[in-house]
Amino acid sequence: MDKNLFFVLIKNYLFAATQKRLQKMKKNLLSLITVFAFAAICMNATAQKRYVDEVFTNVLKTANIEYDSNRAINIFPPNTPPIITTKLRCDIYQPEGDTAAKRPLIILASTGSYLPVIINQQPTGSKDDSSIVELANRLTKRGYVVMAVNYRLGWNPNAASAAATEQLIKATYRAIQDVRNAIRFMRVNAGTYKIDTSRIVVGGQGTGGYVALGLAAVNSRLDIEGKLKFQRGDFSPMVSVDTLGDWNGIGGVSIPGIGALNYSGDPTVSGNAHMVFNYGGAMGDTTWMDNATLPIIGLHCPTDRFAPYRTGNVVVPTTNATVIESASGAGSVIPYANSLGINDKMNAGVYNDAITARALTVTGGVKNLYPFISSFPAEGSPWEWWDRQIVQGINFPSVGAGRNADSLAFLTNPFMSAARAKAYIDTIVQFISPRIAVQFDLLPLPVDTLASFGLIAPPNNASVTVRNDSTKTIVVKWAKSNSPFTTTLGPITYEWLITTATGNFNTPVATIPTGIADSLVLTEKAVYTLLSSASVPVDVALAAKWTVRATIGSSSLLSRDVFNINLTRTDKGIGFNEIAIANAISLYPNPAKENVTVTMDKLHSVISQVNVLDITGKVVLTQNEVSAHEVVLNTENLTKGIYLVNVKLANGASATKRLAIQ
Repeated sequence: MDKNLFFVLIKNYLFAATQKRLQKMKKNLLSLITVFAFAAICMNATAQKRYVDEVFTNVLKTANIEYDSNRAINIFPPNTPPIITTKLRCDIYQPEGDTAAKRPLIILASTGSYLPVIINQQPTGSKDDSSIVELANRLTKRGYVVMAVNYRLGWNPNAASAAATEQLIKATYRAIQDVRNAIRFMRVNAGTYKIDTSRIVVGGQGTGGYVALGLAAVNSRLDIEGKLKFQRGDFSPMVSVDTLGDWNGIGGVSIPGIGALNYSGDPTVSGNAHMVFNYGGAMGDTTWMDNATLPIIGLHCPTDRFAPYRTGNVVVPTTNATVIESASGAGSVIPYANSLGINDKMNAGVYNDAITARALTVTGGVKNLYPFISSFPAEGSPWEWWDRQIVQGINFPSVGAGRNADSLAFLTNPFMSAARAKAYIDTIVQFISPRIAVQFDLLPLPVDTLASFGLIAPPNNASVTVRNDSTKTIVVKWAKSNSPFTTTLGPITYEWLITTATGNFNTPVATIPTGIADSLVLTEKAVYTLLSSASVPVDVALAAKWTVRATIGSSSLLSRDVFNINLTRTDKGIGFNEIAIANAISLYPNPAKENVTVTMDKLHSVISQVNVLDITGKVVLTQNEVSAHEVVLNTENLTKGIYLVNVKLANGASATKRLAIQ
C-alpha cells in the first residue's frame, strides 16, 4: 500500500473517531448544561430581589421626549443672538410587563463638559452615550423607571481663567435647574409613568456628577452668592440668584436686547429629589453640605485627571486649564456626608457582597464609597466606550475633529472596550442598587429581623444638669431600625436604657419603654428623681452611658452605639421663675444672620454664660464669663435653621429662648 495513502486513511479514521467522541461529549455536556441552567433558574427565582437584582428581561424605551425648554448660551458662530431657546429632551426607560402601580425614579445626567459631543473634544456627552444607555437598561431591569436627560450646554473653555470659571459655574447652575425641571415633569406625569414621587434619585456621570452633587447640597442663596471662590474680583457673585433664578429653577429676569435668562419652573410643583449618586465629577465646595444635604453614594477613579478624588483643582479636558480650585470628589464628600449623619440609613444596611467587601478594604472602612483603582496613572472613566470607526469619521466642526476626540479620550481610557466598560457598569449597579433599596425601604426584611440603628441625641459625651423645679425637658432620640414598622409579629418597640459608666445593660440602672416612637421626652424633674433614688450627691457629675433596645417578636437588638453622658443634679437656682426670666431675655435680631445680641433685663442678675444648641441638643456656640446684662454673639458660621439659646445668670438661674438663623 502506498505510504501516503496509508497515512491518509489513518488520518481519516482518527478524524472520524474523534468526531464521534466529540459528538458524544457534546451531547453529555449539553445535558449537564441544561441541568445546571435549570438549577440556576430555580435558584434565581427564589433569590432574586426587585430593585437589587435583574427581575425583568425587556425594557420599554420612549425616546426624545421634550421635558422642558429654556434659555441657553449660543455656542455656534457668529454667536448671534448670544442667548437662544433650546429644547431639552429625555429618554424614559420602563420595565416591560411591570404591574407595579408606583416605581422609584432614577434620573441620569451624562458627562460632556457642558459642550456638544466632539466639540467638547470627547466622543461622549449626551443621554445617548453607550454608558448611559447601558446603565439605564441595567437599572430598569431591576424595576426602576429611568429618565436619561440632556441639559443645557454652553460656555467658552478658551476664555481667560476668571471668565472660564464663571461660565463653567453658570453652566453647572443651569444644569441643576434643568434636572429640577425634569423632576417636575415626572411629578406632573407620575400617573403616566407610574412614578413613586417620594422616591427620586439623581445620578451623574463625570460632568453629570458635578450636577448631581450640586443638586444634593446647594440649598440657599449663601451657597450660591456667599462663597469667595465663586465671586468676582469686586466680590460680586458670579451667579446672581435674582438674575438667573434660584437653585430650584424658579425666577430669573429678562434683559433688554437679549430676553429672558431663565424660564422659571412651576413653583407649585416640587423639583426635589431624595438622594443622589455620582460616578466621576466632584462637588464645587463641601461647605455647601449640612444636615439638609441629600444622602450620597460616591464612586470615583482616584487617578481621574479632570475631577479630584479627594480635594483639589478641577481641570477641563478641552484646555487642561484649572477652572475651579479646591473642589472635592467622592473621596472627600462621602466621609464628610457620613460624619454629618446624612448617610446613616444607607450605612446601617447590611451588604454581604464581594463589591462592598472590596470597597471597605480599599477605603479602610469608609462606607458608601467605591474607588476604582487602576494601574494606569491617568484613567478616569473606564465605564465609557464608543465606536472608534464612527467617531474617527466625524469631521465637524472641523476636519479631523472626530479623530482628535477619539485620541484624546484614549489618553484617559487606554484599555477601552465594550466588555470592559460593561464590567465597570456592572460594579456601579451592584454597588448603588442595594443602597438605594435600603434608603427607600424597598427590601422587606424577615419579620423577625432587626437592622442596625444608631443614636442621635443627646450627643456622645454630653453634659446635662437637672433641677427638681425646672420645667425644661431633655429629648432622647435615635434612628429607627429599618425593618418594617408593622409586621405579622407586631410593631417594633424600643426601650431607653441607662447605666453607670462601669455598668452593663443586662442590669441597667433604669429602663424606660418608649413603644414604637424614635424619641423619648424626659422632664428634668424625672431625671433629678432618678439620680436621687440612685443616691447620687448634689452637684456631683455622674458618669453614665445609655443606649436603646429594639424588640420585635422574640428578637431584640441594642443600638450599634453606646453614648456617654454626664448627669448632675443641682438645687442651685431653685425659687427662680423660669418663665419670668425667659420673658426678661431678648434676642435681637431674630431671625439673625451674622450677629445676635442677647440682653437681660437689669432687674435680674447679670449673664454669666450663653450656650447655643442645635436641634439635637449639641452645643455649637458658647460665650463664657460674660458678667454683663448684654452680650453679642457672632453667628455667621451657623447654618440656616432653628437653635436654642440657653442663658445662665450669675445667681444660678437660667432660661432658654428660640433663635432662627437665616
